[in-house]
Amino acid sequence: MKLLITDLDNTLYDWVTFYSQSFEVMALALSKRINVPLDTILSEYKEVHQRFGNTEKPFATLELPSVIKYFNCADKEYLQRELTSVFGAFSAKRKETLKLYPNVRKTLKILKDNGVKIVGHTEALEFNSLYRIDKLNILEFFDHLYTLEDNNSIHPNPKKVMSIPVKDDFIVKLPLKDSKPNPELLKYICSKEGVRIEDAIYVGDSLTKDISMAKEVGMTAVWANYGRNFSPDCWKILVQITHWTKKDVLREEELKKAFGNVKPDFIINDFSEILAL
Repeated sequence: MKLLITDLDNTLYDWVTFYSQSFEVMALALSKRINVPLDTILSEYKEVHQRFGNTEKPFATLELPSVIKYFNCADKEYLQRELTSVFGAFSAKRKETLKLYPNVRKTLKILKDNGVKIVGHTEALEFNSLYRIDKLNILEFFDHLYTLEDNNSIHPNPKKVMSIPVKDDFIVKLPLKDSKPNPELLKYICSKEGVRIEDAIYVGDSLTKDISMAKEVGMTAVWANYGRNFSPDCWKILVQITHWTKKDVLREEELKKAFGNVKPDFIINDFSEILAL
């Protein structure tokens, strides 16, 4: 193996658990702060997320009709200051729950020390994905991060957006049309990294999105099936606030029909099992 292409969410860390729990405590804090029922809050989040096409919009709270009505103001910097404790609830829970799966860092270091190129490939937006691998102290192991570009920044003050220093070409921004599964994109990644497809491994938690495209181009496909081990309650929260439209749900159903029976080359129960390959 000369190149490891790895998914991030629910492959290197449990995104479903950390994000759903962090979001829930934030929504509860907001509900108490502005005295609006939680169900109403979650419904409004869903509308905002669908408008911007993503469930991870950190400042979606500032777009909620209930928030604007309560404060009788739409100025985002003012609202952000007023809701400091609400955003703080999310941050505190994230600090508690955002953790690498066992042996991830150790495995990445071994691979890197042995000359294996490591790149991340994710459908998370550029800042969110970069923030997490930096916060989890694994940024140093990656050569590049292939991530979807964010065309709808809703930061209250764009001039104050936090910057994480990386080399100029570290982030490879992908247009939204290049979302998974995209076999041609894997060919592009291998070409850009100067590695033949047969010398690369793709690891991810989704059979329909990760494994299917790797198999289609003849790349070794490794299914991180431990990434499916999360509480149904966490998934329920995400469904309540999802950015998915009916069209997105239909597309997902079609993917499951087309690739639901795809067979990975290897199944791992711990990220370190990659070393045995």
